[in-house]
Amino acid sequence: MIRAAFFLSDLDVGGAQRTFINIVNALAADRIIATLIVGRADGIARAWIKVSQPLVDIGCARTRYTLWGLRALIAREQFDVLLSTMVDANIVASLAVRLTKRRPGLILRETNSHRARQDLGVFRRSAIGWTYPSADAVLVPSHGMAKELQQEYALDPARVVTIYNPVDLESWKRHAEAARQSLAPWGSFAAGMPVLVAVGRLCKQKGFDLLLRALAQCQGEGRRAHLVIVGVGPLLAELKALALELGLSDRVLMPGLVADPAHWYAHGDLFVLPSRWEGFGNVILEAMACGLPVIAFDCPYGPAEVLRGGQGGVLVAPDDISALAQCIDRLLAAPDERARFSMAGRLLANQFAPARIATQYADLIERVAADQA
Repeated sequence: MIRAAFFLSDLDVGGAQRTFINIVNALAADRIIATLIVGRADGIARAWIKVSQPLVDIGCARTRYTLWGLRALIAREQFDVLLSTMVDANIVASLAVRLTKRRPGLILRETNSHRARQDLGVFRRSAIGWTYPSADAVLVPSHGMAKELQQEYALDPARVVTIYNPVDLESWKRHAEAARQSLAPWGSFAAGMPVLVAVGRLCKQKGFDLLLRALAQCQGEGRRAHLVIVGVGPLLAELKALALELGLSDRVLMPGLVADPAHWYAHGDLFVLPSRWEGFGNVILEAMACGLPVIAFDCPYGPAEVLRGGQGGVLVAPDDISALAQCIDRLLAAPDERARFSMAGRLLANQFAPARIATQYADLIERVAADQA
């Protein structure tokens, strides 16, 4: 039996947290004994973890301070493989393994395009260039990311592994079906009007400013559409100000974090992902599982792969606000096309079920562990 540790910096709401928790919840217990290690365990995502799942809280508010606690855990528990995710946690995990006498296999999971993001800086890029090539495997959620990382850091292609993110499709589907038996969560906000749903952190990456500008440019059915943006983040005030400037304040609702996002997906007419970049795009699958047709910018790198080049939803040229507006107008006026994408999306989403993805993780963990033996 292989003992694997999954290291997260925190349990805040995010795609990386959702992915690791879905994996540890779904791993076959007769193949992998999984322990979840977190820098701090006070986040909302703690509620996603199975009660029976072993969880270790290092108790550090900042990722950089988890190094010695993580090293001590690795030395004491003698895990066969350590997996971590996101840049700072990956750097810490690599250092902790190097400082341990009996080193476990190391799998570093990357979540986003490094070329597109602008917050890494010289020091972190240097640290990535030093740590990632030494990992036993670098795990990415899309083939586009795999190619980029190989080029950026001269990684051995044989050590870069693509495994898509898992989404608990049946759970999302059940919640959505139940939600349709009740009133829309936004009350009278959009009575009788088509509703666009967007979900994500309110930050530059997610491109909600582009979506607001596209909504303002709509000339057809989109002129009636109301927009709900679910999420929190540093750009809340800026986005509200932009909605006011564009004359959209009465058509845009930003409710923050919500207890049951499936309730919001279930009552929408279209899901829109206007991201400037993505590693994968979990929210696309959530929307598809809930039966919502999807429009997404064809940004680097996830949406095109998740939607199979446009089979499961509509892809729009990156950052093309006018094209996005035209697409919103077209789909809102075409219920048959929306129904076709809704059905196609549900079928495609089945390929990302947690049990299927967890099997691929288990295969990789066993391969890395075997190489250490």
